[in-house]
Amino acid sequence: MSISIERLRIWLLVGAGLLVVVIAAFLGYAHYRAHRFLTDLPKKLGIDIRRETNNVTYSQSLQGRTIYTIHAAKAVERQDGKMTLHDVGIVLYGRKQDRTDRIYGSEFEYDQSAGVVRAEGEVHIDLQAPQSNDANAKSDYAAGKDLQGLGSHAAGEHENKDDRLIHVTTSGLVFLQKLGVAATDKDIEFASGGMTGHAVGADYNSDTGVVVLHSAVKVNGLQHDRPVMLTATHAVLDRPGQTIVLSQAKYVSVGGQTGGGEGRTAAAQHVVVHLRSDGSAERVEADGEVTLTGAAGGNLVAPRGEAVLNAQNQPQSALMSGGVKYVADEPLRQAQGAAGEAHMAFDKKGHPEHAVMTGAVDLRERLRASDAATEPWTERELNAGTVDLALATDSAGKTLMRDVKATGDARLKAENPAAKSGTSRSEMSGDVLTAHFVRIGAADHITEVHGDGHTALRRVNATGVVTTSSADSMVAHFRPVAGMAGKGQQGKNGSFGGGGKDELADAVEQGHVVVTRLPVRKPGDAAAPTEERATAERAAYDGELERTTLTGKVQLSNGTSVLWADRVVTEQQTGDATADGSVKVSYGQVGSPQEPVHVLAANADLKHDSQIATFHGVAGKPARLWQGASQVDAPVLQFDQKERRLLAHGDGQGAPMAVHTVLVSSGASAKPDVAKADAAKADVAKAEMAKTGAASGKQGVVRVASRELVYSDAARKAEFTGGVEVDSRDGIMRSQQVVVYLQPAQAGKTSQSGGKADGVKPVAISGTAGGFMGGSVERIVATGRLEMQQPGRRATGDQLVYTASDGMFVLTGTAAALPKVADDQRGTVTGTSLRFHSGDDNIVVSNGENGSGQRVRTETRVKNRQ
Repeated sequence: MSISIERLRIWLLVGAGLLVVVIAAFLGYAHYRAHRFLTDLPKKLGIDIRRETNNVTYSQSLQGRTIYTIHAAKAVERQDGKMTLHDVGIVLYGRKQDRTDRIYGSEFEYDQSAGVVRAEGEVHIDLQAPQSNDANAKSDYAAGKDLQGLGSHAAGEHENKDDRLIHVTTSGLVFLQKLGVAATDKDIEFASGGMTGHAVGADYNSDTGVVVLHSAVKVNGLQHDRPVMLTATHAVLDRPGQTIVLSQAKYVSVGGQTGGGEGRTAAAQHVVVHLRSDGSAERVEADGEVTLTGAAGGNLVAPRGEAVLNAQNQPQSALMSGGVKYVADEPLRQAQGAAGEAHMAFDKKGHPEHAVMTGAVDLRERLRASDAATEPWTERELNAGTVDLALATDSAGKTLMRDVKATGDARLKAENPAAKSGTSRSEMSGDVLTAHFVRIGAADHITEVHGDGHTALRRVNATGVVTTSSADSMVAHFRPVAGMAGKGQQGKNGSFGGGGKDELADAVEQGHVVVTRLPVRKPGDAAAPTEERATAERAAYDGELERTTLTGKVQLSNGTSVLWADRVVTEQQTGDATADGSVKVSYGQVGSPQEPVHVLAANADLKHDSQIATFHGVAGKPARLWQGASQVDAPVLQFDQKERRLLAHGDGQGAPMAVHTVLVSSGASAKPDVAKADAAKADVAKAEMAKTGAASGKQGVVRVASRELVYSDAARKAEFTGGVEVDSRDGIMRSQQVVVYLQPAQAGKTSQSGGKADGVKPVAISGTAGGFMGGSVERIVATGRLEMQQPGRRATGDQLVYTASDGMFVLTGTAAALPKVADDQRGTVTGTSLRFHSGDDNIVVSNGENGSGQRVRTETRVKNRQ
């Protein structure tokens, strides 16, 4: 079959058309299949994307004010209705538009229906960022730009607020749009003002601006070149309320970068920090175990505390209340204290410079020079109603004590180790005590203490002697004692040494001074020692000499004796004393009804243990001792109270007749020779005896002048030596030595002291025992070149014995010089022994024994001329 060219051309054209249709169908089908593939691919891959948008910004407003703005560089809308946001910034302004906070991160999930924004991965938060009222600036800031440099208005207005910015880095953050709350339970890191911190878990309320850190809060950094650290178990930052609330908070400030300075620690269970408008801390309130460490060299603990800070976050003042406790435990210092409240003031650098403690203040301190096991501790204690401390800080940052003022029954006690055994203790008290301290080495030493109002000073030395004194005011100085450790050295009063040890150097008390001294009971003493008491207008204590000087109306007493003087110096160790100026002493005897022994002198030396007192007179005014009508005047009187013994003498060897003694003589009670006389002569004798008082027993006076007198009350004997003159109603007698024997005073007699004119009040005494030099003269024995003068006659011899009971004189001599009586009317009588009575002209002459041994007695009666 033949095919034409025309037909072939038609078939080719038809075939080409069919091919085009097939290809077009194939391509359409392929396009359809490709579209179906692309449409089903996200489902097969688990992707629910509906739409992608770049540079998305969403703002929420309330009453025309923007509450927050969300910006994302890219937003991907998903099938589940949520959106994935990339490069997100959320800016929160708060309902009052009073702050600008930003939350930003790489990726967030946004559930618009639920109003929840959830961060994926690391997220950042800027709190208290610079603000701007410019809408574009807000949008740019949400987009991640810094407000600094977004315009002159924004930068110029808020540049000075950059220091308030708090930058936070965390993860797992969830923002609840409806509640305006952002929260995470992950680790948090934050930084602000050069400080860095860490916490676990946080809440942030965009409406209130309150940030809550859940746990493990820790902040580190530098403040004034000092490393600081703050820890807490929980923290709440309320920026609108300008407070930070911390739980179980602890603030630590250590030494500076150079290593100097003391560390400071503050801790409490609950702390509220009040902030200034610039974000700096202005005031801190704390409750529950409030503890300050290092502020006063130890730990201060109280239930409540409050502190005021300056703009540089340095403390200006602090108050601790509710019962303050102070504790310090160091190798060389241990201290503890208690008070109701404690107020502290600080200098510009935050160093304590003033502290006031009130309410039953009790401070105790123990110090030692080294940490050797054998090193003794010294102790100090201060009690008062209020204690005011002036403090200072040295170049190393250590707190030093400068002045202490204690008021309200203030008491300062010190107990010091002695070198060998025992301790010495001292205690000062007064309405107000003010002490000044200086730093020597590593310890604060007391240098001076002032006391005002009802002051008292009590000292107990190492031997146990207790000395107390009280006055209207007092000033005491102390000196440090160094180098005691291991050397067994001590101060004069066994008091403090190095390492804060001090001893009392001197003390002056003035106004109504009362001093008491209680000696130590010695072994073998049956009775307890008697307290000795002194009063004066002024008392000055010398610690170097351990001597107290009393001046101004001084009076000393020990229970049995009293001394008055213008000035008295006493020795603390021995109890010995010297008295000057108008010295008056009265010696009594416990349980005795007798009048005391009185003494007047210009000055006196008193020995405590021996109870011997030496009294001195002055020219023209000798010392005087008397009891009742008996008395002794002499330049020097030495009275032994224990032995009841008296020694009287002149100032030197060449002082004849310097001792003047007055004794009582009752006269003769019997008239033996009158009975033998005839009636006429007896009448004459009676009349003469009545005239002199001898017959009636009338009391007379015997005056004795001598160079020296020794009297023993035990022997009732007075020995006069060195040339003696006796003047009595019976005449005047002179000899080299005279011994007078006394009788006890008669019972029921009342004696009136002759001291009234001398300023000592007379004392009425009634009793049976004989007093010191009391009682009448019993017997007189005079020896050595004797001369006796009576009216109308003169007697000489070597010895004369007078017996008061019968008024008898017995005059004897030697073989070379027989006794002799020369009568103006009767002539001279001599013999081996001459006996005669007072007031009687009769003389009995004895010639002694003859060679055969028989006694020859010759009596010669000399008659009175009528």
